[in-house]
Amino acid sequence: MRHTLIALVEDRPGALNRILGLLRGRGLGLHSIAVGDSETPGVKRATVLVDTESVEQTIKQLNRLIEVLEVTDVTNAEYVVRETALVKIHAPEPRRDEIKTVADGFGARIVGSSPQTVVVEMTDTPDRLGEMIARVMAIGACETMRSGSLAMALAGPAPRVPAPAPEDATRVWWSQADGIS
Repeated sequence: MRHTLIALVEDRPGALNRILGLLRGRGLGLHSIAVGDSETPGVKRATVLVDTESVEQTIKQLNRLIEVLEVTDVTNAEYVVRETALVKIHAPEPRRDEIKTVADGFGARIVGSSPQTVVVEMTDTPDRLGEMIARVMAIGACETMRSGSLAMALAGPAPRVPAPAPEDATRVWWSQADGIS
């Protein structure tokens, strides 16, 4: 089953690589991962769409990683999910009005063009993006680039995660890595 996980992760070199390595090592299907700054300095927020039958075990293993501060499964909660796509449509000048009509109908906008192509940008749910892409593919050949899903739970208080002080973070990191407590 596909699950949407939101993780707070310390901003350290190799942290994302360790998360991906854990998911790959368990043989899980990764649909998308999007990582960006959170409201807390030194902490990144990641949205991970993953296929797993044992989401509780996956969350436990992710939480064991030193850099992972918190993981939440929002799959069955109320949450907002958005994705951004850039779509380049290969279409000659006479088809531009048709492209504009489709873009306007989906709330997308044209962000660039050349004599043979038009680039459309759209932010919406993944399903709605897929619908728009299917419609413009009927007009002309397409190239697409999608951002990956971003998700945020609607309910519950915002977690307050203090960023570790740089000198403390280094000391904790090395002592845990060496097995010293």
